[in-house]
Amino acid sequence: MKEVLQRVKEKLEQSFDQPGAYDLDQSLRELEQLKATAGDKQQMIEDVIRAVTHAKNAQAQLVNAGDESATNAFAEAYRALDQAIESYSNVDNDPV
Repeated sequence: MKEVLQRVKEKLEQSFDQPGAYDLDQSLRELEQLKATAGDKQQMIEDVIRAVTHAKNAQAQLVNAGDESATNAFAEAYRALDQAIESYSNVDNDPV
């Protein structure tokens, strides 16, 4: 799961750097598949999907005007992905 999130994060970064060159649809499909198997982390993945969708929708604004709200949409998606990756990185299995 962490690998999928990291791959989506890379695509998001590429999409921000070259907004017209990358499409986030495949990343959204991967996240939807991940959500189906996320168990207790489904809501977190849903939040990531929502943030990446906002970034996808902001791509045109980013290309045309470098709009600040478009940049903010990408920043929100980046933070959501970072948090999700972190949640899979720091698993505490201590039963205490």
